[in-house]
Amino acid sequence: MTGRAAIVREANLVEIEEIDIPGPVGPNEVLVQTDCTFISAGTELANFTGLDPGVHVPGSWNQFPARPGYANCGRIIELGSAVDSLALGDRVFTQRKHVSHHIVSVDDPDTVVVPVPEDVPSDLAAAVRMGMVAITAPQVADHHVNDWVVVFGLGLVGNLAAQLFQLDGARVIGVDPEPARRQLAQRVGIQRIIGDDMSTAVEQVREITGGGAQTVVEAVGHAGVAETAIKTAAPYGELILLGSPRAPVTADLNEFLQPVHKTWVTIKGALEHRVPINPARGHPLSIAGNARTILNLVSSGRLQLAELISHRLPASRIAAAYDGLLNHPDRYWGVALDWR
Repeated sequence: MTGRAAIVREANLVEIEEIDIPGPVGPNEVLVQTDCTFISAGTELANFTGLDPGVHVPGSWNQFPARPGYANCGRIIELGSAVDSLALGDRVFTQRKHVSHHIVSVDDPDTVVVPVPEDVPSDLAAAVRMGMVAITAPQVADHHVNDWVVVFGLGLVGNLAAQLFQLDGARVIGVDPEPARRQLAQRVGIQRIIGDDMSTAVEQVREITGGGAQTVVEAVGHAGVAETAIKTAAPYGELILLGSPRAPVTADLNEFLQPVHKTWVTIKGALEHRVPINPARGHPLSIAGNARTILNLVSSGRLQLAELISHRLPASRIAAAYDGLLNHPDRYWGVALDWR
């Protein structure tokens, strides 16, 4: 059996190629035919452009040539003899790549296989992956109902983090210099949005909050943004690094650390991969559990995800999708690929 898969052969070169689909499935495995995948504009594009140095390191998970993607929704077309938790025709969310077919084991502790509610379309189910990245920020935060939370960066991850903090009862301020992202945040109901003048963003936040926010989230993945963001934290507040810093930045580290020393601001990481993939004894969180949570929030209408998909393209146009996300972010902010 043959299928299709995306491959990044070198920096800035992505193609769709024909592949062999292994089979038959084992007793605890299922064969999934992909409906939709979703492109991560952060990690995925950092690999695609070569910004992540791992693409040039032999043996690394993203070494060129590499198979991109980690957000997949598809339908089960073959079922292993021992699988009783799923049925033929069920749709499932997995963290598989941009590929037309894939086999997953339902009892592998390192694999996410989560049923998708029938009222959640496949493009939204694939995009749930971005919510799984965002949800760790409120999960690690030390905030309470009605606390001020500031989110720097209103791309998909920052937008979803802001929505999730609001669902937790926080008063949220979103900060972004891009008008399109601010408008998108407004459409999904983010309460307060600033950023048209980033030179005064710190002063604006401190004025709105009356001295600073309990929780400040850096959702861009840029150390320079973190340097600005920490200045908006209240005494005893926290800065959460939700984005993965990659680009080199020259800055005064003493200035960055002043709030940590003088006003006891705490810096926390929120990388999702620090929690177990599946539920584990002694740990209340899991990546699979977060997927179920985001799917439920989307299904119930409490989390606005449909607005965050700007384009739905056939998988054959993945190169155009990458180009749009890289070079036209005012029009391309979330792209789902249709493999059907």
